[in-house]
Amino acid sequence: MLRLCSAASLPEAHLLREILDRAGIPAHVLNQNAQGGLGEIPFTSTWPELWIERERDVRQALALVRDWERAPSRPDRACSACGECNPGGFELCWNCGASLD
Repeated sequence: MLRLCSAASLPEAHLLREILDRAGIPAHVLNQNAQGGLGEIPFTSTWPELWIERERDVRQALALVRDWERAPSRPDRACSACGECNPGGFELCWNCGASLD
């Protein structure tokens, strides 16, 4: 296995792993439980890491990660059903579950 990158958070690491998986690139998230060691080990050692299985996938995997990092973020939006403010990436309202289309 080869280390591809570190992620800012565990959810981000899993999102990137899912993107790679959809592209046919087997990947794994390591350091999932390392936050508990913060203070005992260096903080950089607790960051979630994304590892891929095959060396031949490195170029494509890095391109997918870069594309994801460059994607513009969508502005927050209000739910038409309940009025609650939701992050731009949400498709359903976190408060009432209504579609945000």
